Amino acid sequence: MGIIEQGINGPFKGKAGSVVGSSWKKINYIKGLRRDKGLKRPPTSEQAVQRQKFKLLNTFFIPLKTVLNAGFRSFTEKSTGVNSAFRYNYDHAFTTDGDNISLDYAALKFSHGSLCTAGAEQAWLDNGGIHVTWNPKTYGMGGEVDDISYAIAYSPKFHMFFVNSKENRQAGSARIDLPSKIRGTEIHAWLFFADKQRKRVSKTVYVPVSTPDLALQS
Repeated sequence: MGIIEQGINGPFKGKAGSVVGSSWKKINYIKGLRRDKGLKRPPTSEQAVQRQKFKLLNTFFIPLKTVLNAGFRSFTEKSTGVNSAFRYNYDHAFTTDGDNISLDYAALKFSHGSLCTAGAEQAWLDNGGIHVTWNPKTYGMGGEVDDISYAIAYSPKFHMFFVNSKENRQAGSARIDLPSKIRGTEIHAWLFFADKQRKRVSKTVYVPVSTPDLALQS
């Protein structure tokens, strides 16, 4: 309880609700009580899973802002390409093994649209990078000869992306150069197309990467 010593307009000492009156070196002052925020509750198992998924997917997509702005162009009027990709992939982009959650690389999509994919997609490693090939004769079937290819490679070990967006559909292939430290590690590859105006895009195709020996046997 606070005590008013000099009338209603005078200083007081003690506690009045959430306010404390006191003095120091003949100076009267009041201060508010510190709020006790209490201990933070640990997240539920469901919340922990959601947070882990959010971190995995967000960390994965952030380096690809330019590619995702192209791949999800029709969704970017009210959202960024990264946010659009996050929402589109969240429900199917993970594999679960007990408490361990990881990205399902084959299920990840970097684009979504009605433009025709190519078919017959293949990818293999050579000494300096990755060759990605596709059927070049799909123009006139929902695509055009000058559609631009987006060939994407990713190294999980180094969390590094490599993109070739210079080749057109009719070329039938694209090469992605890799630094020496990447070679011999796990690599994933994807392919999608955009029209020359970059207004329409195809869906993304996951392309398994073969070693040179496997490529020669196929």
